Amino acid sequence: MELALVAILAVIVLGPERIPEVAVQVARVVRSLRGFATDATSGLRKELDELTKEYDDLHKEFRDLRDSINKDATSITEDLTRSVDESVVEASGDPPPGRKSDGA
Repeated sequence: MELALVAILAVIVLGPERIPEVAVQVARVVRSLRGFATDATSGLRKELDELTKEYDDLHKEFRDLRDSINKDATSITEDLTRSVDESVVEASGDPPPGRKSDGA
């Protein structure tokens, strides 16, 4: 129904001689707009892919950093525990509570 109304208005406003010429121009504009939309879409996809890759790289770096910090913290904790245990043994001559002596 709407297309018929548009066609009738086009015939009235443009006249039957100019309709083919205008239709060609409209087709060119539509083709140009589609090309623009396609280019814009592919550009946005490319940018999004680059951002996603950067995000993944940063996420991996942060995960590696976290793992390294956890490993270092565990190592420091173990070293401190060992030092405290050795200090307790040296000071009292008895093994720390809950630990077995090496000589027994």
